[in-house]
Amino acid sequence: MSTPRTEAIPRTGRGTGSEEPGAGPATWAAIETDLRAGAGTSWLSVPARHGGVHTRPVFAAWGGSSFVVTTSPAAVKTAHLRADGRVSLAVDLGTVHLVVEARAVRLHARADLERASAAMLEAYDWPTEPTGDLLDAPYAAPTSGGPPFEAWELHPRRAHAFPTADQVQPTRFVFDGPT
Repeated sequence: MSTPRTEAIPRTGRGTGSEEPGAGPATWAAIETDLRAGAGTSWLSVPARHGGVHTRPVFAAWGGSSFVVTTSPAAVKTAHLRADGRVSLAVDLGTVHLVVEARAVRLHARADLERASAAMLEAYDWPTEPTGDLLDAPYAAPTSGGPPFEAWELHPRRAHAFPTADQVQPTRFVFDGPT
């Protein structure tokens, strides 16, 4: 993946504050470092069939060019992912809040599932292993529905980084890649 195009988002309006003197836009390299360390809870939002938005917490592991999430085959969010691959992922990285617009693609091939498993292990120290076209695990979050899980890859289109303490300017990242 090539480095995304970076654009500072100008602040407008009275009372919107100002960045630290000399603060520039966030850099994707710094964000990627934080992502590789394993973010805390991330929130995945998917268009719902009833016309609303379905939002749930997920572990989202950054794999170098995309995110990987897992979901129970029986979960409502899984049905929404299957119906419409457009997603938004909100990630709290401490120094910035990152919101990523992405396209979700189900992973089936063993090599892709092994890559997803490696990303989950690196980011969360969560051991998973491919079993058929799913990822199995010895344990999971209490509300996850339990293993095994479908693995989904989220290909970023755009991301927005919002600083938590004016250390950088609000920043938009635009990615090239498959639609």
